[in-house]
Amino acid sequence: MNRLRAYARMLLYGSLLIAGRGFAPAQNPDPTAPARYGFAFQNFSDSFFTWDIYCHSYFGVPLDSTLTWATATFDRAFYELAFKSMLPNGGGSSNGNSSGNCFGISIMSIMMNKFGGYYGYCIPTSAYPGDNSGPYDQKLHRAINIMHGHELSAAVLETYLDQAQSGHSQNCNYGFQLAQQTIGKEGPCLVSITNQQNPADGSGGHTLIAYGVSENPHGHGQIWVVDPNRLWADTSYGRHWYMGDSNHIDCDLGSGKWSYIMAVNTPWPTGSGNLIIVPASLAGPPGRVPSSVGLSMADLLNKLLLSDAAHESYDDEIILHVHAIPEP
Repeated sequence: MNRLRAYARMLLYGSLLIAGRGFAPAQNPDPTAPARYGFAFQNFSDSFFTWDIYCHSYFGVPLDSTLTWATATFDRAFYELAFKSMLPNGGGSSNGNSSGNCFGISIMSIMMNKFGGYYGYCIPTSAYPGDNSGPYDQKLHRAINIMHGHELSAAVLETYLDQAQSGHSQNCNYGFQLAQQTIGKEGPCLVSITNQQNPADGSGGHTLIAYGVSENPHGHGQIWVVDPNRLWADTSYGRHWYMGDSNHIDCDLGSGKWSYIMAVNTPWPTGSGNLIIVPASLAGPPGRVPSSVGLSMADLLNKLLLSDAAHESYDDEIILHVHAIPEP
C-alpha cells in the first residue's frame, strides 16, 4: 500500500511539473546583457553628418572633399543625396526633425564587447555618461556617428535587399531562425524592425541588439534585445523594464507574425512590418560605398526608402528599408 501511495505521489508531482512547463514564463538567456551592452546616455540625434563622418564610415573615400566632384564623383553624389542629410534626418526632411543613432549605438556596443574595445573606447559601455544629447565625450559621439554610417554600406544594404525582396523580412520564422543561427555563430547581432512594410510613409523603424532567443511555450518564440531607447542605467524606468523580462520581440512561429512594445502601450507593427537580422561581422567593420560595387545612383534612389518614426515619444533612428521596385 505504501508503495502504491509513493507511485501515486510521483505521478502527481510529474504531472504538475509537465503542466507547469507549459505556463512557465520565457527564460531570459542572459539577464546580464542589458547592463553589459547599455551605454549611460540616451539615443541621440544629429542634424547632419559631415564629410569627416562619411569618409571614415567606408573604405576608399578621399579624406579631402574639396575636389571630389572631379576625382570621386560617385562618392560625392552619394554623400550629398543619401548620407549628409537623409541618414541623420529621417529622409532628409526640411522640418528640422532629426532621428536617432540607434544603429550606431547598437553596433558600437557590440564591437566594444566583442573585442574589449573599439575605436579607442573600452568596456564597460556603462562607464560613458551623457544625456539625451548623447555622450559627453565628443570623440565617442563622432565614433558612434561613424558606426551609424555603416547602415548604408554595401554589405548592410545587400543584407536588407536579400531579406526584404524574398519576403522573409515579414515572416518572423525566418528572422527567429536567422537570429538563433547568427548568435550561435558569432554572438549578438543587430535586429532592425519597421512598423509598416514601407517606412517611407513616416511610420518609422528602429534597430536593437539581439543577444539570445528562446521558445516558450512551443511555437511562441522570443528574440531577446537590448534597446538603446531603454537604458539599464536609468533606474527610474529602463532597469525595471529589463528586470521584468519585457525586453523581447515576440514571434508567433505558426503565423509568422511578430510584435514589440516600442513605447509604453505602443505595439509594433501596426501593419506588415519588417524584421531584419544583420550580423555584426557585416555591420561592424567599415564597408564599401554602394555606388562603388555596381549599384547605380538611380537604382539606389529607386530602391532605398529612408524614414524615421514620426511620433516624438519613439525617439527612433532612421531605418533603411529596401523596397523591391517591380520591373516594367
